[in-house]
Amino acid sequence: MRSLLERLTDRAYRGAIVGAVTSGILQSSSMTMVLLIGLINAGALKLAQGIGVMLGSEIGTTLTAQIIAFKIGAYYLPIIAIGFLLSEIFRRRKLGDVGRIILGFGLLFLGMSILSGGLKGLAESPAILRLLESCSSNVLLGVLVGAGVTAVIQSSSAMTAMVIAMGAAGVLTLPAAIALILGANIGTTITAQIASIGSSLSSRRLAVAQLLTNVIGVAVFIPFVPLFAGLVEGTAASLPRQIANAHTFFNVAVTLAFLPTVGGLVWLTKRLVRGRESANSAAPQYLSSQFLSAPSMALNQARRELLRMAEMSGAMLRNCQHGLLSRDRSEVHTVFETETAVDGLKRSIEEYLDRIPAEGLSSREEARLHVLRHVTGDVERVGDQAVNIAERTKTLLRQGFQFSEEARADLADMFEKTYAFYAQTVQALQTDDPQVAREALDQEGEVDRLERVYRERHLQRSEQGECDPESGILFVEILHNLERTGDHALNIACDILHCS
Repeated sequence: MRSLLERLTDRAYRGAIVGAVTSGILQSSSMTMVLLIGLINAGALKLAQGIGVMLGSEIGTTLTAQIIAFKIGAYYLPIIAIGFLLSEIFRRRKLGDVGRIILGFGLLFLGMSILSGGLKGLAESPAILRLLESCSSNVLLGVLVGAGVTAVIQSSSAMTAMVIAMGAAGVLTLPAAIALILGANIGTTITAQIASIGSSLSSRRLAVAQLLTNVIGVAVFIPFVPLFAGLVEGTAASLPRQIANAHTFFNVAVTLAFLPTVGGLVWLTKRLVRGRESANSAAPQYLSSQFLSAPSMALNQARRELLRMAEMSGAMLRNCQHGLLSRDRSEVHTVFETETAVDGLKRSIEEYLDRIPAEGLSSREEARLHVLRHVTGDVERVGDQAVNIAERTKTLLRQGFQFSEEARADLADMFEKTYAFYAQTVQALQTDDPQVAREALDQEGEVDRLERVYRERHLQRSEQGECDPESGILFVEILHNLERTGDHALNIACDILHCS
């Protein structure tokens, strides 16, 4: 599913097809949304691609309702029997997997039969009957009830199944059922809202786009529910089938209406959820499997990807500097977003290096292969140090701590020296020049010296009451993180010299 979503979503209509197929197979638009949020958070998909897939998932989820609308009482026993036999006879084979799928549907039908029978008792409850009657005449109430229940159970498919079961039990009318399933389309967005908490900016925008799409679609349909119910009644004789058809027609109509406006949805969500989007992607740009047949070329491609990863880690240091000294929370948030991409690239580069056939490399190239493995770890740890600084910056901003002007000047100088040291080692990796690596080594002692000097200065300021002791702890920890960054830069320079 991940591979399918990454490759087939370059056009909105293609993304919608992928979303419909994915949700149809997974039997859950919520699960598709969680998968999408993960892919966007990892930088594998863009917001516009995610919206296209999201719109298609609204169609795919209607498959569940269509299946459930069958006359389940006449089918579940033979389906369970066939599924059980196939799964037991053909264990650990593909036909056994098919049997388990069939068995799952049979159990679903059995559960719906039991649910339908149990819901007939609702017809004896005056309070429930009054509520359902109110949903028929007051569509907005029905929408709110459907949204509330779906938000609790976090599944529009389950809510639609309950509505179909109530229709089969004869405890609600078609207009009431339509109102409830309209509400279910709003309530199901709660899963994506929860999943997007703490994720990237684009992921949060995707969750908002789903909410907007469903709310706008429902708002447009509400005045036409009586007319819509009249049209749906002509599509089938049984109420359960009519409910399933209404669910399908609504979702298909909303998807077709919004598909040409994906660009507008992207624009609107960016206005509602403001912030600077990270341009970093965890999807490798240079690690093609085609190069593995030429190990020397594959090694060069891995080096190019590593350099891109190194630029991201360096940008994280700059984001920390700006976020800390300018008290800019968006810069701090960018560090955490970039960390996801850096971690993903580290795994991809290491896996790619392991796949390069060593027998096709010269002794010098084989040494470079080992160097790239070591450098990949150090570059990722530079990103980890930036994350540690970002965490401490969050604490400073949250608790309202302030650094003195002298402390800010010391931090600014430490950031500049550390970044310059790291940038020069990355340049040595890029140019494969040992002389640049030797020049970078000269800066390591200066970074260590400044860490000691600035720490002592800050302790003196704290003793004289010029700085807050609580913020002083964070100051010293940030200095230590920068000094540790210098250590990783030193490792990179030494690895380059060892290979030269």
